[in-house]
Amino acid sequence: MDTDDVNALQARIVELEALNAKRRFDGRGLTAWVLLIIAAILFPVALTAYWGQRTLTDTQRYVATVAPLAKDPTVKRAVAEKVTLVIVTQLDAQKRVSNLLQEYPRLAPISGPIATGVDTFVGNQVTKLVDSEQFDQFWVRANTELQEALIAALSGEPDGAVSIQGDQVILDTGDLITAIKARLVDRGLSFAANLPVPPAADRQIVLLTSPQLKQARRAYALGQPVAQWLVYATLLLFVFAVLVSRRRAWMTMVVGIAVIIGAVLIRLGMAYGQSQVELTLSGTTFAIAQEAFFTILTAFLLNAVRAAFALGLVLAVVGWFLSGTKSARAARLHLGGALSGAGGRAAGSAFAPVGAWFARTKVLWRFLIGAVAAVVLLVSNPLTGSLILWTAVLSVLALVVLELLAAAGATRPTNAESTTLPAPEEEGQTDPATPERRNVL
Repeated sequence: MDTDDVNALQARIVELEALNAKRRFDGRGLTAWVLLIIAAILFPVALTAYWGQRTLTDTQRYVATVAPLAKDPTVKRAVAEKVTLVIVTQLDAQKRVSNLLQEYPRLAPISGPIATGVDTFVGNQVTKLVDSEQFDQFWVRANTELQEALIAALSGEPDGAVSIQGDQVILDTGDLITAIKARLVDRGLSFAANLPVPPAADRQIVLLTSPQLKQARRAYALGQPVAQWLVYATLLLFVFAVLVSRRRAWMTMVVGIAVIIGAVLIRLGMAYGQSQVELTLSGTTFAIAQEAFFTILTAFLLNAVRAAFALGLVLAVVGWFLSGTKSARAARLHLGGALSGAGGRAAGSAFAPVGAWFARTKVLWRFLIGAVAAVVLLVSNPLTGSLILWTAVLSVLALVVLELLAAAGATRPTNAESTTLPAPEEEGQTDPATPERRNVL
């Protein structure tokens, strides 16, 4: 081949490469990017909405979320202080003791200490009840009813223990006060049995104060149906972005990075939300329990954020490893050489027959390992970050063992086969035995 032919061939190759480069930016690539951008924008919103929808509308999830609040010391103290204040005010021990001692003027000076002792006794009984299993049972029962009432309140149909009045969410403690009175009677304070149930205004606890409650009710009416399926639609958009893309490994890496960024944004939003909760609960009975409230109520969301971060990390690493970047090709070459060397040393051992079978069915086993990992992640509830990472690690170990066994059972080619069947080339590599081709490329 003379110089003119080489130059013509080189010009043709450049022309074809330019044409190929233009084809890469066709509608398929654009579609993949559009899907990715839409999914990345929707992901933080979808995950947060799904958490809110599940926490509010799923009774079991709601009770599981708020049940630990009954054991939190700050919440117990807030409830105990409110109930004690209501009962002490209604008892009015100072007035009752003074009336009893009217006929005994000399005993009037001790009316104050006696009244104080009664109030202290009431406070101790309230504290003991709040620290007992009876309060835990009351809390679960009340919150089961509370969840239904809260949904009714958000739906514009307030009824039961919880209601929305103006810009406040109100909890009625009438049942708890009745239980305290029965406890006082059992402990000798018999006149507590004749005390009437306090008026609603005196037995209510303001759980939440926010001028945005009206907006919350409107948002619930509009967003509750969407929140159920938005997260699944977002995940499907990520999947379609990978399937549509011509460079699927690279797109998988980008999807992983997008999921990580979304998880970080949600976590930052949670930090901002905690500061807003402090402002929202300011001035309410539960102001002292605001940190416990936020931590416990967002526990499931925090687990979801950690799982999303772990999933994004796994996708990013897998996508990078399978991509055509120089670092990924070098990593695959180094790992493949190490596994082939280790498997080759076991070629003459007892593992060889088993390895030969794995070598013939290697594609099937790769599919099964991936399918098992996918099923584990899909059926796990809750899906945690540690579960995702351990599933990824075990899957990688299974693939490594598969490659070792396959290498141990592989048949080494002869010299003739090596010359007549050259190994396929990786991108960017050339065959030293064909100088004309190397010069042209």
